[in-house]
This record gives sequence, structure tokens and C-alpha cells, in this order.
Amino acid sequence: MNNSSSYEVGKAVKRRRNEQQQQEEEEYSITTTDRLSHLPDPIIHHILSFLDTKSAVQTSVLSRLWRSTWKHVPVLRLVSGSFRRFSSFRRFVDNVLSLRRPFNVRETLFVMSHHHLEEDVSFVAKVAQYSLSHDAQHLVFQLLGVTGLEASRRLSNLFGTISHCSLETLRLSVSFIDCGFGSFGFRMLKTLELRCCQLVPDEDGVFDPFPNFPRLENLVLDGCCQGYGYETRLKISGPKLLNLELCVIWFASVEIDAPRLKLFDLHHLLDSVKFAKLSFPSLDHAIIDINDQFEFMEGNEDSVAQCLITLFQGLSNVTILRLEPETIKVLSNVFPEILDQQQSSPFTRLVSLNVTANSVPYSLLAYFLEGSSAQEPTLLYI
Repeated sequence: MNNSSSYEVGKAVKRRRNEQQQQEEEEYSITTTDRLSHLPDPIIHHILSFLDTKSAVQTSVLSRLWRSTWKHVPVLRLVSGSFRRFSSFRRFVDNVLSLRRPFNVRETLFVMSHHHLEEDVSFVAKVAQYSLSHDAQHLVFQLLGVTGLEASRRLSNLFGTISHCSLETLRLSVSFIDCGFGSFGFRMLKTLELRCCQLVPDEDGVFDPFPNFPRLENLVLDGCCQGYGYETRLKISGPKLLNLELCVIWFASVEIDAPRLKLFDLHHLLDSVKFAKLSFPSLDHAIIDINDQFEFMEGNEDSVAQCLITLFQGLSNVTILRLEPETIKVLSNVFPEILDQQQSSPFTRLVSLNVTANSVPYSLLAYFLEGSSAQEPTLLYI
């Protein structure tokens, strides 16, 4: 090989190496490019809204461009469990509320575990009032370890202090909710969830704040009970209520009047409540899960049967009914008593019966299906 040929080969090898190095540099550049910072601000704010506020604030150390980005996020997620000391959490929340830009808050999640809340009512009120004054549409307040009836009453009532607010969703977990809850009115509220609350009645023994929510469409009561020492009659009246979920509630009696209700989801302990009156003329879908966890049924078959008959009469217009396995078990045990007290099936519009048990007595199936005006009601084993 002459010198000219060697020179050409050397150039080709060098060129190949340069091309390979350039390709590697381009690939490295692609993998290390900060694409997030070049996104439009609304998209960045939306991404940060899925983080808790502490994590969102920590993005301020990424670069100068990120220093104030968290201040524009429309969602507040304030969780005391993210801090070792409550004093640090309180100081952090105060700083966030004071430094945040004066834009509207779309949603606030506030979770606080503290067993000396008596002196901290004003702190909780500050967060709630800040959110409401910035036109928050969704509020979730989980106050764990609340002590003192007076503190709880103040907390539950403070959410109604701004009657013209645009609040659409309110989820509360507090120890006590007084009968005056919502007396100021939530004119725009569509979704209300109360979890693990003691509902304190008025002087007549009735808890019925729901007429104060004229646009309420979705209601969840989960783990709620009558206040200690009270015999409480729970009344739920909702002219626009569409979806109702009751999960392990404890009251002397329950009355429900919901002319537009479409979905009724009941998870119920047999001895926890008596249904006095149920009115669901437009009901489409019902899920019934009744459990005899404390073996209340033994010796009380007649009263259990009467309670179930009242429930079934309220569900008489349902078109799709789902019965969970424990419900089938309870019904099988008291079915003779039900037949003694109510000979004919109340389910006149039933189109589909969905059961989640492997075997169901034929007589029980006939009870649910024989009264339907549908030509051939469907039986589905799920």
C-alpha cells in the first residue's frame, strides 16, 4: 500500500470516528435536555398540581426559572404527615399562603393529624377561609384526632361562613358536625362527603342539614354515627340528589326522600340503623351489601325482616339490583319471615338482578323477579 492509499484510509477511519462521536453526543444531548422547562406555564402548573405542596415548593431549587413556579399552582395539598413536627407544618403552611401569588385556588386538600386541635381552630379556619376567598371549587379537609366538641363545631361551621362561595365539592373528616352545619348555605355545592363524623342533632333529635344544599347531586356518608348520648333521626332530603352512598352508618332511624335518585349504594351492618321511610321513584341502580357481623339476627328475625321489607319497598322502582354475598346470606336466613309479612314482590320495574354468590335459593330469586313488569328480567351471576 502506497503512502497515498494509507492517507486515504486514515482519513476515512478518522471521519468514521468523528461521525460516531457526534452521534453519541447528539444522543446524550437528547437524553439530558431539560424539556420540561420549555413547556407552556399552564402545563407545568398542571403537572405540579399532582404533587403535594411541599414537593412542589422543593422544585424551586432546580434552577432560577423554577424559583417561583410553585406559587402559581392552582391546587394546594397540605399534609401534616410530611413533616416531623407540627410546628414545622404550621410554619410551612403560613409561608405558602403568604408567598403564593394571588390566583384562584381550584382545589385544596388539607390533612392534619394533631391531638391538641383546640388551640389550632384558627389555623384550620385560616386555610379554609383562604381557599374559599380564592374561589376554591373543591375542598378536602381530613382533621384526624380532633378533640373537644366546641372545637369540632367551630370547624364544621366555618365552612359555611362565606355564603356566596363557588364551592362545588366538600369532603370532611372531623369528629363532630353540628346540626347547624351548612346553615349559611352552600348554594353551588354538588358533592358532599362526610367520613368518620358524629352528627349532632337539633333539639328535636333530627339531623337534616341537606335542604341547605339545593344543587346537591352526590352524597356520601361513610362511618358516620349519631352523637354520643343522642338518639338521632337522620333525614336526607335532596330534590336534585342523583347518587347516594351509605357505608356503615349508625342512627336510630333513617328517612330518605330523593325523587331524582339514580344510584343507591348501601354497605350496611344489620343492627346499625332502621329505615323508617325511603322514597326513590326514579331509581335505576342499587347495590346492597348487608352484613350481620355482630350476629344481631339471631332471635330478632321478625324485626330484621321488617327492616328489610321497608328497604325493599323503598327500592321498588329499581331497574338494576345487585346483591352482595353477605346480603344473600342474611336474606336466606330470614326469608320465611319476609314472606309471612309481605307475600308479593315489590320490585315492579326490575330488569336485571345481579348476584355475586355461587348459589341462591330459587324461592329467593323468584321473590325478586316475579313482580317485575318486564317480560324477561335478566339474572346475572357475577
